[in-house]
Amino acid sequence: MQGREIWFYHLERSSVEDALPPLLEKCVERGWRAIIRSKIAANLDAIDSRLWTYKPNAWLPHGKLSGQDDEDDQQPILLVPEALDKSGSQLSAQALFLLDGADWVGVNQVERIFVIFDGRDQDAVAHARNDWRRAKDIGLVPAYWRQSEDGKWART
Repeated sequence: MQGREIWFYHLERSSVEDALPPLLEKCVERGWRAIIRSKIAANLDAIDSRLWTYKPNAWLPHGKLSGQDDEDDQQPILLVPEALDKSGSQLSAQALFLLDGADWVGVNQVERIFVIFDGRDQDAVAHARNDWRRAKDIGLVPAYWRQSEDGKWART
């Protein structure tokens, strides 16, 4: 994974359900496959619902991890509960979105990792700081993104 990018998105004004769809749209526009991994399966259910309804007359093609490799490999965006992703299978994607403190272990061929964390949750901030240090230690290239007052992202 050395030299790969890891981008940290510090949420202060929006929820992950609101911040995630535009980032996923950019991945789809690039032709990238995305995996969204969370430690909390119920949060993936909320994201699943949001991806169907976030914009009128639009949707992002996605599915939940089924355990059927052929089916899972067909999903442009795959929602993966971290607890179910410990089987030793190697998931491939160009983009990996980590939510709720999920880890990047077990995903290969990733161009960019997105760590999305709630800046209002001190445990989430502490976890993101640890991930930043760990990422640098293994040779990932970190970048920090923060929301401006108008909700736009700025790289700092």
